[in-house]
Amino acid sequence: MKIDARKKIGDLVNEFPSAARILNDLGIDAARNNNKSLWDACTHSGISISRAVEQLKKAEEIKREHKNSVNH
Repeated sequence: MKIDARKKIGDLVNEFPSAARILNDLGIDAARNNNKSLWDACTHSGISISRAVEQLKKAEEIKREHKNSVNH
């Protein structure tokens, strides 16, 4: 999954539902920031954008690995 920090939180969550939990764990209320870009939400919450992107990518990678191991 390519994470674009300009993409709206709502769009990220639609594509990757567990993104809401990850963002909430980071201190970003995904529901309230639904129409903000990941960049804006991170900036306003004082969260490092690179940290948010890293956490989202890591979660997607784990999900992909799990899916692959189940399919084999």
